[in-house]
Amino acid sequence: MKKMIFAGSIIVCAIIIIVSFFMPWARATVSATKVAKNLADSASSKLQNTSFGGKFVQGLKQATNAIGDLGDIKVKTTVSGYDIPTMTSKKSSHVAIQLAQILFKDAKDLDKKSMLVYLLPLFAIVCIVLAAIGLRYKVSVIAAAVIGGAIGIGGLYKLISTDLSSLPVQISIEGGLWLTMYGYLLIFILSIAWLIMKPKE
Repeated sequence: MKKMIFAGSIIVCAIIIIVSFFMPWARATVSATKVAKNLADSASSKLQNTSFGGKFVQGLKQATNAIGDLGDIKVKTTVSGYDIPTMTSKKSSHVAIQLAQILFKDAKDLDKKSMLVYLLPLFAIVCIVLAAIGLRYKVSVIAAAVIGGAIGIGGLYKLISTDLSSLPVQISIEGGLWLTMYGYLLIFILSIAWLIMKPKE
């Protein structure tokens, strides 16, 4: 009976990991007023010595003030685990690229490395199979512990040790990615407990 509880708990964690792959992993919030102000300042420094430039900069500043009068507008962009490889390869999302760099550190061949995120739900499926086989064979429980520990502990270390404030694009890590890493960590803990307690049928 206890084996069934351990196996069932690991399967639930794996299902949560699969679902969280399609949930938001990272979010960036951009201030429209700040973007408009930066654009106006940049244009002012480059075009201020031309007659057309002066008019253009003046109009841009008026537009910026108008946005400010309406209240700041926040533009939010989110990416899920499923989105990362496509957005990274197309370079269509700074959020996806920054998140991929957090996960893989080295920016070289980032578009190819980002494809590795698809292994996360795949390994979750593997853990489901290992949990089922673990009812009969101890070695599969050991394999689930290795997978859970490597991904859960390694992933959480990267997320916690990364200084997000130093990134070019300010992002926040969302629930989907946390659920993924904690899900794998829990698979690791459950597998170790299963091995230590040696529950009988």
